[in-house]
Amino acid sequence: MQEQLLNIKIMKKIYTIILFVFAFVSITNAQTTIYDSAFDEASYDDAGIQADLNAHPDWVAGHFNNNSTWGANTNDQLQTGSNFAYAILGTPITGSNGDVITVTSIIMLGFDNQAFDANDTNMTLVGLSPEAAPSASSVLGQQREGLVVQAQASTSSVDINNAGGTGNLSPSNPSISQANKSAYEIIMEFSIGVDAASSSKKVKIKNVGTSQETSITANAGGIRQEIYNAITSSGAYYFNWSLGFFQSGDEINRILQNRLIITKNTPLLSTNKDSNFKFDMYPNPVKNELHINTLEKVNKVEVFDLLGKAVLTVNNARESIDVSSLNNSLYVIKLTSDKGVTTKKFVKK
Repeated sequence: MQEQLLNIKIMKKIYTIILFVFAFVSITNAQTTIYDSAFDEASYDDAGIQADLNAHPDWVAGHFNNNSTWGANTNDQLQTGSNFAYAILGTPITGSNGDVITVTSIIMLGFDNQAFDANDTNMTLVGLSPEAAPSASSVLGQQREGLVVQAQASTSSVDINNAGGTGNLSPSNPSISQANKSAYEIIMEFSIGVDAASSSKKVKIKNVGTSQETSITANAGGIRQEIYNAITSSGAYYFNWSLGFFQSGDEINRILQNRLIITKNTPLLSTNKDSNFKFDMYPNPVKNELHINTLEKVNKVEVFDLLGKAVLTVNNARESIDVSSLNNSLYVIKLTSDKGVTTKKFVKK
């Protein structure tokens, strides 16, 4: 009799685990990494590629008016010292209805010891192009979907402008300070709908050198038809196009890119109605720090084991949580924001 009761308890526990896992599988997204580089690979060390990035198999680089272009450098960065030089990643970015494409660029507006001049306004333009090799400057200037990164010497700020993109950012021209200027993280999140009008773009700017400063997020409805057509067919392409910087004395004379990450989240099954925002996390599997990347302000992070028991809760989490105290196993992480809740699974190793 006792053995039967024990077996029943075991079966109930297994059944609970199955139900719990199934409930979360229904809202799991598959994340695909389209491109991820800190430009520290050996392929960027060649002298020819440092002189002209166009020689690298991943990139198309050039200039619409002269021979100046982008190149790599010995500090594991891409750089240009010329206005209106472009670098386009040759990897196609594709997606369909329901997909969320996230493009994260870390750029530097000059070196740390260089100052913004009153003549510095539009510094660079990052975004998606419908062509891998643009036939004219109008392709990047008028058919693209992206952001102009602007330096405002009068207010000691850096902002992002949607000029040329579809819709208006809300709030418009989100700004962040130039304090401890080192690098700026620019995140663009494209949610693909059934057409260009029902798609959307969300953007974020963060001063990497000022961890205490809150990053700024803005939204824009719809994306350009040219970009929607490219994404849903043969692919759109990431680009960085330097614009106007002063290049005199101690003022800005370089635009540099430190990192580029492009991911795509695709729903595996029907998404739970409570899953109202997207986030990425890494590394997975994780040993100590689990980093969380989202465009929303996270009010609470909860971690559950496979029995549905909360084993870790962090209120007002910033960009990572410490999971080193957890046993090696599979867990579900739940994020709560003003927009609702969303979940993913991760492995603690």
